Amino acid sequence: MKCTIKYMVLLMITALLALTMVPLSLSMAGETGPLVSTQWLDSHNQDQGLLILDVRTKANYSFAHIPGAVSVPYAAIEPKCEKECYVIPGEKKITEIFRKAGMNNNSHVIVYAHGNNVSDASKAGAAYWVLKALGHEKVSMLNGGFTKWTFEGRVVTREVPSIKQGNFKPSDDRSLIAVTPDVTKASDTGSAVLVDARNSVQYFGHEKRADVQCFGHIPGAVNLPADFLSNAGINRAPATMKSREQLEQIVLGAGIPSDRKVHLIVYCNTAQLAGLNYLVLKDILGYGNVSVYDGSMLEYCSTGLPVERFSWGLKRHNL
Repeated sequence: MKCTIKYMVLLMITALLALTMVPLSLSMAGETGPLVSTQWLDSHNQDQGLLILDVRTKANYSFAHIPGAVSVPYAAIEPKCEKECYVIPGEKKITEIFRKAGMNNNSHVIVYAHGNNVSDASKAGAAYWVLKALGHEKVSMLNGGFTKWTFEGRVVTREVPSIKQGNFKPSDDRSLIAVTPDVTKASDTGSAVLVDARNSVQYFGHEKRADVQCFGHIPGAVNLPADFLSNAGINRAPATMKSREQLEQIVLGAGIPSDRKVHLIVYCNTAQLAGLNYLVLKDILGYGNVSVYDGSMLEYCSTGLPVERFSWGLKRHNL
């Protein structure tokens, strides 16, 4: 009898330990957080309704990819800026892209990129935001990307899975997308906090991307570099996201209010880095009103609107 009781207690302790070891980002009661681990994906990649999207280049995908993954290169959804700088293509095009990838309205989509550095990780973050902005709720990003997957010696393949045309139909969530008038209003009135996701050298105006027409940042913006949000490059580590506690310290230290109801508008040069900031601010830290300026500095600078250069000053926000 005593042995039976001890055995039952041992089972209960083991079960509790197992629960405490499951990261918050994994499936809990049928729900999955914004991040999934390589371990989780390795044990769930055969789940019905799971769709793994590889947003690296087709060449990288062809060389090796995670078993079952479908290639949707980030270039298919990045801004071109020939006339307008919108990350999200028109409804017809975006529907065709994701349906051809086998995406259904009830698919749980896992997106991943290389995960070597912030540029890699942010492509997955931007794809994550695009899907959210299209009204698809069941989206997660693979924490650490393909780099972490291979570092751990997990199976890769060159086999391309057979794809059945999906039934995905977008339902745009315009609250997640900011346009130039939203940005100028926030800059002029402080109605929202503008968050610049570029590195501090570009924010300060010492350098700029070659295709961006102006130096500096949108007046009143705070600087939250996407580089700060992951462990990329630290002791050769892949781009796994920092802990929630670290992220909160970084965000508050950057000057973003602690009030989770504040409206945040995130931008960078093309909305790529901003997508990663969106994931952190909205779905990891719980800010309820976060949008991405999809035109970002490529569009903003083409309009001749004012910028601040050689300045770290923060404009007061009327919140």
